Amino acid sequence: MLENSLIRFIILLVVMLVVGFGWYKIAFIRLCKKGEDEAAARKEASLQARKYSLIAGFLYMVAMVSVAGLFL
Repeated sequence: MLENSLIRFIILLVVMLVVGFGWYKIAFIRLCKKGEDEAAARKEASLQARKYSLIAGFLYMVAMVSVAGLFL
């Protein structure tokens, strides 16, 4: 049982990291193209990456609970 929970936690971390780093790059490039200062663009991109990473983590957990509910 512990192994199953540990695997789910690791997958959740991977999902959040992939979304966070991916969104950071996308947001930073977009903000730089808009002509925003590089330091301000980094800060804003970081905030956006954290927000969307948390949203992706939440949606992943909701999806896993929904899928698990189908088999009970």
